[in-house]
Amino acid sequence: MFRKGIVMVLSMLLLAGCWDERLYKNSSVVTLVGIEGYVGTYKGYYAYPTSMTQVTEIIEAEGLSPREVRTNANLKVEQTLDLSELSTILISDRTARESIFELLDIYFRDPQNPISIKIALTDGDVKPFVDLTKDLAGSAGSYYQRFIESSEDNTYFPKIDLQVVGSMLLDQTIDIALPYFQLSEDKKHAVAGGLAIFSGRSFTGTVLTPSQSLTMLLLMNKKSKAARMSYLWQNDGKVNPITVDVLKVKRKWTVNEELRTIDMSYTIDVEVEEFPHDHLYKDEIFQDVQQMIEENMQAEFEEVLRILQNQKSDTLGIGRHIRAYHPNMFKEDWHTEFSSLLLKPKVEVKIIRTGVLR
Repeated sequence: MFRKGIVMVLSMLLLAGCWDERLYKNSSVVTLVGIEGYVGTYKGYYAYPTSMTQVTEIIEAEGLSPREVRTNANLKVEQTLDLSELSTILISDRTARESIFELLDIYFRDPQNPISIKIALTDGDVKPFVDLTKDLAGSAGSYYQRFIESSEDNTYFPKIDLQVVGSMLLDQTIDIALPYFQLSEDKKHAVAGGLAIFSGRSFTGTVLTPSQSLTMLLLMNKKSKAARMSYLWQNDGKVNPITVDVLKVKRKWTVNEELRTIDMSYTIDVEVEEFPHDHLYKDEIFQDVQQMIEENMQAEFEEVLRILQNQKSDTLGIGRHIRAYHPNMFKEDWHTEFSSLLLKPKVEVKIIRTGVLR
């Protein structure tokens, strides 16, 4: 028994440890990837910190396919590229006009890649956006990741990642909308330009502005931590700014199969965060301001729905709702069907809080 005990203890000590251990000292840990070009002429950018100085190094490579681009990139580094810490993928908007599923296929298939990778489109070439990260103290990918997550908290970008995008690209009843970045006028900073809307697996070429993006997310009932909207209120010949924060959204869709219409009812509770004119305690001012906000939101909802239908982009997931509850209305060519529906939004705004001043 004693001898068996010694053998068991030694076996446990020898077996302990990580059998699949991978040392970062043997790899170039990539945190940001950029993709541009077309089938047969792809170009990729891989940003990683150097082991000695921690300065961001950027490797460029070309290839017939995304996989060949990465293979060719490995020929240019002293250590194998490791994408296990990848946090952001940037894709040129011109490249995204074709199906992006093929671009992302190698990231879906590799179990070592994180499923929480953020994906965004760039205005034009990817290279200037990747080059912006060269002098950053932190990792290149986390810069854009933090940028995207901040905009998610302010209800400008939807909360989606590689895993969600992958499932949506395989779903015919809902379309994706990805963060869209532009360069500042001095070309030294990235700017959140809004949302790039897709029809199926391809970018439509249409980008919603940040305010339109916020409206689209309210239509989706995806309000995040903050959702601020600003308007100008006219009274007695004077123009006064007012900013409200959306507190709660209640949504109800009523489908009429015969008329092929959807009544989209929204009740939106808001809090007034800015109103220099004051006097909201007066009933006539309160009602006038509330009606003004309601009319503006109504117009914004109608405008965004019109854009989505014109581009055959069902980012709201109306197809999912129809297929689940009204299967007789669902058509295999859903994008064409979606663009022909009559969508009738109705917005009701309620000012719940007006601040502490009276």
